[in-house]
Amino acid sequence: MSSLKTRKSAVALATILGVISILAACSSPLKRSTEDELHQQLISAYRTEVEAVSTGPIIELQRTASDVVEELSPVRQQELNSISGITAYAEDDLLLGQNLLGDEQGKLVQLSLQDAIRLAVKNNLVIQTARYTPAISQTQLTQAEAVFDANFFINSGYTRTADPNFGNTFAGQSGASLNEQYNLQTGINKLMSTGGTITTSTQLNHTHSSFNNQSSDFFIGDININLTQPLLRGFGADVNRANIILARNALQSTRQQLRSDLINLSAQVEAQYWTLSFIKQQLLIQTRLLERTIDDRDRLRARANFDVNPVRLTEANSFVELRRSDVIRTRQAVRDASDELKRLINAPELPVSDETVVIPSDWPVDVPLQFSLLDAVTTALKNRPELQIALLAIKDASIQQRVASNGTLPVLNVTGGTTIQGTTANNPAAAWGNLFELEFVTYVAQANFEVPIGNRGPQAAFEQSKLQRRQSVVSYQDTAQLVVLQVKNALRELLTSYELIGATRAARLAAADNLRAIEEQEAAGVALTPEFLLDLKLRAQERLADAETQEVQSLTNYNNAISTLYQTMGTLLDRNGVVFEDYSLVPEN
Repeated sequence: MSSLKTRKSAVALATILGVISILAACSSPLKRSTEDELHQQLISAYRTEVEAVSTGPIIELQRTASDVVEELSPVRQQELNSISGITAYAEDDLLLGQNLLGDEQGKLVQLSLQDAIRLAVKNNLVIQTARYTPAISQTQLTQAEAVFDANFFINSGYTRTADPNFGNTFAGQSGASLNEQYNLQTGINKLMSTGGTITTSTQLNHTHSSFNNQSSDFFIGDININLTQPLLRGFGADVNRANIILARNALQSTRQQLRSDLINLSAQVEAQYWTLSFIKQQLLIQTRLLERTIDDRDRLRARANFDVNPVRLTEANSFVELRRSDVIRTRQAVRDASDELKRLINAPELPVSDETVVIPSDWPVDVPLQFSLLDAVTTALKNRPELQIALLAIKDASIQQRVASNGTLPVLNVTGGTTIQGTTANNPAAAWGNLFELEFVTYVAQANFEVPIGNRGPQAAFEQSKLQRRQSVVSYQDTAQLVVLQVKNALRELLTSYELIGATRAARLAAADNLRAIEEQEAAGVALTPEFLLDLKLRAQERLADAETQEVQSLTNYNNAISTLYQTMGTLLDRNGVVFEDYSLVPEN
């Protein structure tokens, strides 16, 4: 008889454990929404943008030939470049005037573009703040995964009941009774990925009773296995692990956002670097123009008693003061641009509060690039962080749709369990030993079914999730289209700025040649009349300064266009030698 009970109990336990194993391996019984449609939509969005330019050639930047330049001999061009253009100012002193500490010039520190970018990605405060976000997302992922960790528990209790037994005197019994119960339970429970909860526990109950000066002790030990499992709503790993997948996607999204922030910072630093370089060169040009104007004004002043009337002299003075005001404003602009660059790089050795002025040591490049619209668009669509974030948003919407679909099902939960008990008097160890005789075995099975009438709420949530998923796909397509537009605009700016270098350079050479011819006339003994100095020479100097400034501006725009192109393609970090993994960790305190 005992062996038969043992076999039956063993079969029951094996059945329960088998059901648990099967449920743990199952996924949602619902038909999942196919991913083929989503996949095809994304491929279509990609192909729409790429195939339109699939036959595009490789283009090399070119400039329109200038008649002015072609008419100048190489020797003449070399001569004009020695008196105008960026290289002509290489030996000029940069005069910045008084700073906020009262120093007339202050400290100047040269900085290369590569060092500026390296310092910025390491020290910039915005990036340091952004670097915490992936670490925070990692902790949130761990929290989501920890939901499925097993829990160990211990419960204990004590109950003391003293009864005077007044009600039993009519039955011929009298005397107070005392009943004490001690309870100790320990076990493990765990939420499974199927949505079910399994609990295994063991318990020891000790009852001590006394009545009429007689006492007894009784011990009950048991082992309990219990499983509660939803079969419809809340069933399946797709539903119950959804928060883990969403947290993992959020972690990837924050990493892509950090990568985007680093790319944008690199572009900002490069743009500010070339802006500072331009303003510095502009100050040199304006300083030289002021010196030339003062020199010619002094010549007119020396002839004040001969052929220069007061009107012409005051006109010359106005030229001097106007150009002096330009120099004063540009001096401030240099310091302001330097402080902004220092703010971006946030280097400890170059604090914003310090009056040290950063001087760019790199010259803007003037090298023609080759590009292919197809290659540029394809690279951008593969590398832009915004598109990776949009793809993750689509994945999130798909997960939320599956969860919402499951939420439309009725509630059907089943509970099964078994308890094996062993009893004895006066010996707790014997109570545990009697468990394996399987004399007292209890089985529990129950089901719970529930469905809202009309089911409007869950159905509306499911429809909402479907709309949000479609919206995320359209948003991806819009982002891809915007990326392509940005790439095309960057390429057009690259073409335009490179061509403008040639045009502004030709204008600068023409203006320099004009001033050189005037100075040759002056050296040949042409009368230095007020008309010659004011109407010809001073205005020729002004035209040259304007042409030089425009040439420097076009060089600055070209270098910014190169940076913007790599930014729009999502490869600016690679171009600048910045390894993303080196700057994706939480900054050290």
